[in-house]
Parts: sequence; structure tokens; C-alpha cells
Amino acid sequence: MVDDLSGLGPQGFERLSQALAVRVLGPGVEVFGEGPDGGREATFRGRLPYPNPIEPWDGYGVLQAKYKAKIMGTGSDTAWLRQQVSAELKAWSASGKKRVLDGRLPEYLIFVTNVSLSAVPGKGGKDQIDALIRSYATALGLKGWAVWDGITVCTLLDSYPDVRRAFRALITPNEVLAAMHDRLTAPPVPSRVDVVLPGPQYRPGQPGHEATFQTAYDVAGGAGRFGEAMGEVQEAGPGWVQHFPGGPYGEPAVLVELPGKPASVLARTVWDDLQAIGGGLPNSGTIGIGFPAVNRADPDPFIGSDRQEIELEGGQWGRRGRGRLIRRPGKTPVWQPEIVLDSEASRDKDSWTSLSDKRDLRLRLAGRIPLAVEDWGITDRGRAKMLTALQKTGLGEVCRHLADRYGLDAAGMEWQEIDEPDGHNNSRFSAYHLTATGAEGRPAVSICLYMVLPDGYTKELRTVVDLRIDFTALAPAMASNAPLLIPVTLRVSMAELIEFFIQAWRVATMVVPLAALDDPISAQPAGAPRVELYIQSERPEYAGTDRTVRPLDMVDLSSLGVPRSSQSRDLSVAATAPLGLSGEDVDRWVRQALDRMAADFGLVVRPPSVR
Repeated sequence: MVDDLSGLGPQGFERLSQALAVRVLGPGVEVFGEGPDGGREATFRGRLPYPNPIEPWDGYGVLQAKYKAKIMGTGSDTAWLRQQVSAELKAWSASGKKRVLDGRLPEYLIFVTNVSLSAVPGKGGKDQIDALIRSYATALGLKGWAVWDGITVCTLLDSYPDVRRAFRALITPNEVLAAMHDRLTAPPVPSRVDVVLPGPQYRPGQPGHEATFQTAYDVAGGAGRFGEAMGEVQEAGPGWVQHFPGGPYGEPAVLVELPGKPASVLARTVWDDLQAIGGGLPNSGTIGIGFPAVNRADPDPFIGSDRQEIELEGGQWGRRGRGRLIRRPGKTPVWQPEIVLDSEASRDKDSWTSLSDKRDLRLRLAGRIPLAVEDWGITDRGRAKMLTALQKTGLGEVCRHLADRYGLDAAGMEWQEIDEPDGHNNSRFSAYHLTATGAEGRPAVSICLYMVLPDGYTKELRTVVDLRIDFTALAPAMASNAPLLIPVTLRVSMAELIEFFIQAWRVATMVVPLAALDDPISAQPAGAPRVELYIQSERPEYAGTDRTVRPLDMVDLSSLGVPRSSQSRDLSVAATAPLGLSGEDVDRWVRQALDRMAADFGLVVRPPSVR
């Protein structure tokens, strides 16, 4: 409901304007009493949190009240205000110092009026008054101005109820009748209530967080931007939060604080986006991805609804609980974990391995992608989509390149389903291979793809991309050697190793999942994606097979260093990383992962200049 400001009278409206000026502009406002004031009801100096902390006014300004005794509700009200403002502007720009009591003209002007102005673009009263002031801006040296019309004043009174309560003349007969109607039609209550007390007032940070919350609240814009607190501070996710409805020149907001960190302020739309990540599953939202990370170098702690990238910390997801939220207009917000390498790759070391089909070398990239998806299912349409996307990657070329180098016939190679018992293909499992055969028609070089959808106990979609080589199918004479001695010319080179892992990374995280998902990135996450990289022997010394072979005898890692001993164990490394990395990013992280793998294995790493 719009307040009836005409009941205040000219002096009451002037005092109301001064009270609002103090609340909106801050304690630096100087209020004038009755008598000659040089066309000023109040003045202000210095830096103000107005109109917003990002573009604050900084200088000397004047506030004037323009009260119209009888509001007609027609264009005559606007014409009257235009005449009043024009007279004031002419008086300010006139020669002489009659108006310049302190030796200077105002750099900022605010006109406060009980006249409500239309906001119709180009024709409304707001644009008319704005154009009038703008025409004098150069002559007066104005840096900024504002008009608080009747509608704006009512909005400010909603934001500052303490000012409203101080001016009881705002209570109109209509309000009295409405209150009587509510009392007469309300159901009976056990006891009589003669006085209706206002609801409790909450401070920023109450209880126990006043120091950090009040500082962030004031610096970001205070009540004018955020309004009064809607309740006390509550625990949420990794820290504490407090909600605010939004002030006259701001939007609904939330103050948040992590333990031991400064508080920050974010638009409620941003908060809602954070809470929605994970689809409402347990430990999702801010519990999983954390709160915005405070940027101490930024003087404004407010994260507005137009912010597109927000750094996060303190969550349970990811290796270190850090990441970022990506927001794009018209698209679902996407969470990305911080990329972190670690030495704990083991979960998928032996997944989808065959007891009967033993070869020699296995290069493996395994992915685990936690997703909050209902109604999982691999479909024929999804398989076709996956195979189409697979043809556009370079993974098949990795297999064909090796086949050509080994003198194999790569013509006619096509992706085919892996038969049982080594592969399963149904609504939950998917298994495909691309194979070049060698001696006696035996598989010599293969790329194998596996995927399994989550069961009822997990949310992880699991994928594997293997490159498998049987060197005895390339040169049957080697089969009699125990341990197997592989010529250096047949070993997988560093360039081939890097290219496989680059292609496998994209296929495992973005292509294989297409058999069950239209777009893995748009699906709600249930945790941080993780990939594991392995260089393995399928015939290790401890396996009791007819022959053995060591990983470093099948892959040329000499550019990374030399082994300290004749170790025969496998090499591995893991990475926590978001889906959809660019090709350049994948290339960079694969190389860093191989460096980490070599260091963990114990290679004496050579300086980069020697590689």
C-alpha cells in the first residue's frame, strides 16, 4: 500500500526527508533547522554508500524537499514539480553567492517530493525531471543527482520501519478501517490483546557474528542495499548465513561466513544457485561445494546476481574442498572442482580384467563421475550417439597409428561390442573394442571401452578406456622368452603415450557417458569427477603366468628419467578435475600427471633442458 504523504504537511515532510537522508546516506549528513537554509534541507560530504558501493558518490551534495499540499494524480503534479525544480536550478546557477553559503556549489543534488512520477520511458515524469536536471549539469558542475518521488519515499519507509514509526501521521483513515475490519473478522483468541508490538529486530551477525557480519554489511551497502535482517544467523553447510530482503536500491541478499574467514555478501539468486547444486541430495548444495571464497583484494564484498564465475571453498566435495560455480544467462549453473593430482590411484586398477584373455601392456584411464541422475538407463539411441561422437575423436587414430607402426592390417577396423564373459551390454553395462590382429589372427593392439551405471548404493558412473598390446602377437618368436624381452623399437613412445591419455581422458568423461546421458556437463553433480591413469603389465612377476614382463620394458619413459632399480610394479596417478576441459587443459594436465607418476615411481627425473 502507498502511504498518504500529504498528511504530513510541509514541515513534517521536510523532517521526514531529513530522517530518510540520515538513514540512506549515513551519519555524515548535516540537517538544517527552520529558517533560511540557502535552498537546503540537508547537506552531505565525503564518500557515501549511495547510489551503490560500486559507484559511490564522493563529494559535496545537497538535499531539498518539495512538498505539494494537494496531490491531483494528474500531469499537473509533474508540471508543478518541474516548475519547482527549475526554479531551484536557476537559483543555483545564477551569478553571485546568495546560494553559495559555504563557498561552493553542490556536486550532487537530491530532490525529495511527495509527488509520484510516472516511469514511462521517454514520456514519464521521471524522465522529464531527469532531463531538466541534466540540462543544468554542465553549468553547475553536477556529478550526480537523484529524485526521490512519492513512490521512492514509500519504498524507503518500507526499508526503514523505524522512520515510519516516528511519523505516525502516515497512518490514514483507510488503514484504520482495514485494521478494524481485521479485528472484527478475526477468530476469537483466549486473551485480549490491546497493543500489537512490532516484530523483533535483528542485527547483522546476531548472535555471535556481529563483528564480521556488520563490517561486510556496511562496506557492501548497508540497509539501503540489503534492508534489515530477516532473522538471526543460522548454520548452513560449512559456515553461517543470515538473510536480508533487499533495500530500496538493492536485491535480496545473504551474508555468509566460513570459520576463520571474513564474511561476504551474495545476492539471494546466487545463494539459490549454490544450494541447487546436487539436486537436493544429502551433502549437496553448500555442504558439498562450499561458500564463496573471500577476495581480500576486492573492496566490495558483495557478489551480485550478474556475477558469472564464483570461487568457492570449504566444501566436502573435491580433493581440497575448493572449486568454482560457473553461471551463464539462460543456462543451468555448473560446478567445477579445483584440479588436483594425487598418488592414490587404486580403485580401478583391476576393474574389467580377464583371467583368460591375458596380454602384455595395458594403458588405462578410468573415470568416476558422481551424478545426481534419476532413471538411469543405456539405450540403443544413446549407444548410437556415443559411437557417432567417438568417431570424431582421435582415439581410433591412436590404435590405427600403432597398428601401422607394427605392420598390422588396420583396414576394416570398426568399433564392436565386447562379447561375454569379458564384456556386458545391457541397460546398465556398455563394452566396446577396436582391434588390430597380428600373428594367427590374435588380438595385437586393442582399444577397449567400458561403462557401468550406478546401482542403488552409489551415484558414480564408472568408465574405463584401455589400450592393450600383446607383443607376442607382433613377433611370435618372443613368446619363448621368460621374462619377455621387448625390442626398444616396439615400445610405446612418450608421444604415443601422451596422445592416448589425452584422447582417453575426453572419451572416458564426455563420450562414453553419452550412451546414457544427453550431456554429462548439464547433469547435476553428486561429487567431484576423478580420473586415474595407469601403466600396467598384464603379466607381472607375481602373477604366476607362463612369462613375465615389466611396465618399463614396454613403455619408453626415458625422457622422464631413469629408474633407481629394476622395479617391476605398475605406475599410476589420479586427478580430480571438472568435466569438459579444453584440449589444451587436458594436454597440460596429462603431462603433469605423467611427471607426477614418474616421481612417485622413483625415476630420477632429468631437468627439462635435458629431456
